[in-house]
Amino acid sequence: MLETRGNRLPVRAALRPDGLYLALRDIHPEELRDAFMQETVTRIPAAETVVHIAREDIGKADADTAPAGLIFHVARCGSTLISQLLKQHKSLVVYAEPLPVNEILVPPQAWPRQDLVAALRSLGDALARHAGKPYVLKLSSWNTFFCDILAEAFPATPWVLSIRDPVEVGVSILAQRPGWLRDTVGPGGQFSAFVDPQDLSRSPEEFVARLYGAFCDAAAGLDPQRGRLVSYEGLPAAVWEVVAPHFALTIDAAQRARMAEAAKTHAKAPLGKAVQFVRDAATKQAAASPELRQAIDAFARPPLHRLLALHAQTRGEAPCNPSR
Repeated sequence: MLETRGNRLPVRAALRPDGLYLALRDIHPEELRDAFMQETVTRIPAAETVVHIAREDIGKADADTAPAGLIFHVARCGSTLISQLLKQHKSLVVYAEPLPVNEILVPPQAWPRQDLVAALRSLGDALARHAGKPYVLKLSSWNTFFCDILAEAFPATPWVLSIRDPVEVGVSILAQRPGWLRDTVGPGGQFSAFVDPQDLSRSPEEFVARLYGAFCDAAAGLDPQRGRLVSYEGLPAAVWEVVAPHFALTIDAAQRARMAEAAKTHAKAPLGKAVQFVRDAATKQAAASPELRQAIDAFARPPLHRLLALHAQTRGEAPCNPSR
């Protein structure tokens, strides 16, 4: 268990032979209004303290320090909108793509699985102390490769997976690759082993299609009873109709109204520079090349349909289909 006073936000993490090191900064939970936690860390200068958790003490965290929910996603699918709308809930803190989680999970992983699980639990303990109330973790897209480790670290925590038509996701990623993917397309990339371990992709379009499929395959390994799939097409209403109830969060009329109002602006706009949100599904569909569509049909849709069928079967429902 980590002994720290409140308002100390874990901003960095490192596993070393003698234990886990966490860098903490004096940043109040109410400051976490930026789209991503790291933007808040950059925006607010604060004193930093490094604490050490001995190897034998890593993972010794109370069950009530686990997050109220985990948000996984397939990238460019509305997950930031989900996290930004949840921030309208005054009894909740949302940590959006926290760097310490990435630093614990980033490959190549030098530590055994049980150490990664334990480190995530200790990080969760630190976040709970910082939040002082229920909190949600919105993960980076590549964290979905390791969703089973996160689910093991927090075995009682429900999760959602944000999805979108893979053609639209592919168009967005090819137009502007996320930072973690910029050096990955092609043999030997940092995440290639999870996307295309045999280096079979003949084009960036095929790699991106395989990427989407790999996300779906990873999520299919989780307990579907603990999870919900949230389709981009159902946003923003799915936040208060699906995500919040699944995370045991009560949404009153005032909170719902704040969420609906916040959904009118672009979720990733810099703080203080609101931009009106405009749906772009039709634009992305029109921009998709025949090569991308062919790759999506071959490598993304089959895993997606298997995942949809799994969740539909679990709930006795007809599968939804985020495709056009």
